[in-house]
Amino acid sequence: MKFFFLVFVLMTGPYSLACDGGMKFTKQINIPETSILANDMTEQQFKGALKKFEKFFLPMLDNENRELVVIGSWASNTVNAFAEKVDDKAYITIYGGLARHKAITEDGLVATLCHELGHHFGGYPKKSTNRWSSAEGQADYYATMKCLRRYWSQADNKKALEGLEIPSHLKSQCEQSFKNIDQQILCQRMGLAGRSVALMIQDLDHDSIEPKFDTPDTLIVRAMNYLHPYAQCRLDTYFNGALCTVSEMIDFDDDEETTGACHQKNGDHRGLRPLCWFFTRN
Repeated sequence: MKFFFLVFVLMTGPYSLACDGGMKFTKQINIPETSILANDMTEQQFKGALKKFEKFFLPMLDNENRELVVIGSWASNTVNAFAEKVDDKAYITIYGGLARHKAITEDGLVATLCHELGHHFGGYPKKSTNRWSSAEGQADYYATMKCLRRYWSQADNKKALEGLEIPSHLKSQCEQSFKNIDQQILCQRMGLAGRSVALMIQDLDHDSIEPKFDTPDTLIVRAMNYLHPYAQCRLDTYFNGALCTVSEMIDFDDDEETTGACHQKNGDHRGLRPLCWFFTRN
């Protein structure tokens, strides 16, 4: 497992960095606190979620003494988040506009942080134009399979799901992957966190078709897609990361596609990266 030191920074305004790219839309999306598009998340919840993320990663220091800097800007209405690498520092920036989106839950916010962390530590495939950063789909796969699973491994996941409707397909698939009830519940929680992000993407893409656990994307790519997949494909990736039974303590490799992952070459048939973005090498 790679360990890293986390420094947390809360901003009172937008922070500008050359970035991995973040989300790309034809029109700038902004959600102020007074918008009808805003959820009921508060600044306190936003700061609290980021501080909890900090507390989990703070004691972890890798052999290279790499530093992770998380920047939260509640005041910014921009709907976006991104990763950036400068020398030996790994940056994550997330804006209040994204946290306020009506589809984003507190778990969805953490899933977004994990996605951005996945750009730094998600392994293969790396973007062809930005070799330090894992592809968007791989960052999603890392988010559930490694990051959220580590982060929530000791959490009261049953309590976190109280009052929430668990889609039958999510529940049944988690039960097929895991015999242990606690692992099943963790799988369900990760799936719902991924759905929160996918529903936001659906809305921002003006996609009329809601992504669901039982309607996987039928697209099969002929080459690796390093960019953001559509909402259904992203949900499929989060979902399969949650279903994969490979240990979260086995890191992905930067060059080899089977290490740390569920893969057909390893004899796996569940929890595979979806073919709507992932192209396996022969």
